[in-house]
Amino acid sequence: MRRGTACWVNLGTGAPPELSKVRPGIVLSNSIQNERLDSVVIVPLSAQAPEIWPLRLRVELAGMKTSYVVIPGIRQVSKSRLQEPIGAVAAATMARIGDALALYLGE
Repeated sequence: MRRGTACWVNLGTGAPPELSKVRPGIVLSNSIQNERLDSVVIVPLSAQAPEIWPLRLRVELAGMKTSYVVIPGIRQVSKSRLQEPIGAVAAATMARIGDALALYLGE
């Protein structure tokens, strides 16, 4: 699984505000580590608007309705939770997600 790949992810059950069920997600962890480890780091997508920088970013994926990356939902998942791929996110979008993550996780 390569960094920037969007796929369906089974997030199981969760308690609010956790995102759960099968939903799209974007792989954030780097491709080299993804080859070696049994898990990847993903950020889930939601159809609920609006964009709220840096917590929720609008993304466009071919064949899907407008979605929003939910930065606080970042999590590590087993590769066994990954389902069919949706497509790949543009490098510019990944850079924007990286900027939002830096703000969210920084001091």
